[in-house]
Amino acid sequence: MSTSSEPIAVKVYLNPDKDKELIVNENKGRAGIYRWVQIESGKSYVGSSNKLNIRFKQYFNYNHISYPKRNMTIYKSLLKHGYAKFRLEILEYCSTDKLIQREQFYFDKYNPEYNILKLAGSPLGYKHSEAAKTLISIASKNRKISESTRDLKRKTLLGKTLDKERVKKMRLSNTLRQPVLLTNSETGDIKEFSSMTDAGVFLGISRVTVSKLLLSNVLYRGYKISKAPSIYKGAAESSFNSNFIMQQPILLTNKLTGFSKEFASITKAAEYLDISRARLWYFLKNTTHTESETLKGYIISKITGTHVKAYRKSNKIEVTNIDTNEVIIYPSLTLAAEALGVNRASLSGYFAKKRTKPYKNKYILKLV
Repeated sequence: MSTSSEPIAVKVYLNPDKDKELIVNENKGRAGIYRWVQIESGKSYVGSSNKLNIRFKQYFNYNHISYPKRNMTIYKSLLKHGYAKFRLEILEYCSTDKLIQREQFYFDKYNPEYNILKLAGSPLGYKHSEAAKTLISIASKNRKISESTRDLKRKTLLGKTLDKERVKKMRLSNTLRQPVLLTNSETGDIKEFSSMTDAGVFLGISRVTVSKLLLSNVLYRGYKISKAPSIYKGAAESSFNSNFIMQQPILLTNKLTGFSKEFASITKAAEYLDISRARLWYFLKNTTHTESETLKGYIISKITGTHVKAYRKSNKIEVTNIDTNEVIIYPSLTLAAEALGVNRASLSGYFAKKRTKPYKNKYILKLV
């Protein structure tokens, strides 16, 4: 393992705000050393974890980093500047028994400003002896603190007030939140909420109560609470099937005029109706007699059979293996995905986001 004076990061994420899902997925089940770098000031924070993906999920969870008792300088800086103002580096992957040793190496190398303690492995996991606890207790009881010092500490713990837009953005980026739908049992109207917390505010109850009502399937104030498909979660975690969203053609028929309009996907139809695709998906899933039930005055139905095939694009994809320089052209994304052992939605997302970085750090992908 190199200990040169100029170590090179094995991975660099230039925009963690945009690459949250990629960061978590690429570091699943891996142990190593990472560094947050505030781009404008150059200040940094060095950390380590034996489960990097779980650690990064905590960083991207607004509720976690904003909790007052987690008084970490890096958390405050992320809240103040936002993830897009930082660069995230994976300095190296290593075995768990080498974590503290390698973390200390990077402490000494970079002298990270956001790390209050410059000793690797402390205080996380450290336990004081009973004798030490007794001495700390006695010293604490005898310590006199001025009122001005107390005020200063209180302000430090509370941190700076964040503007509402930033709080909203960070809450929406929380990968652990559960979007919910409230369906009026009398009118059938559906209200969408990005989290159980927001639904609780509308109903005048706590998030915990919303969670219990969701599990028990009990009406509350005339509303049925159900999970909504989330566009922020991965395809494996979400009931919102990405292939269905991207490829299912939709027919909208105005009930009054009889005028019909076709759309190549559920997303396009939702944009035309000025609603979220989650709401349209939910309507299609839970409506059995679409001829008699309407949404915004339209009868909504799926275009099936040969019509579906006409809407689906069959793009050829060129795959170049960086390691072997082998080039293979597949007749469709589906076949390319099968050959690479990944989901088709993963390749679709790669092209939809116009990524230029090699896929899985191994393949150069090109539509032909």
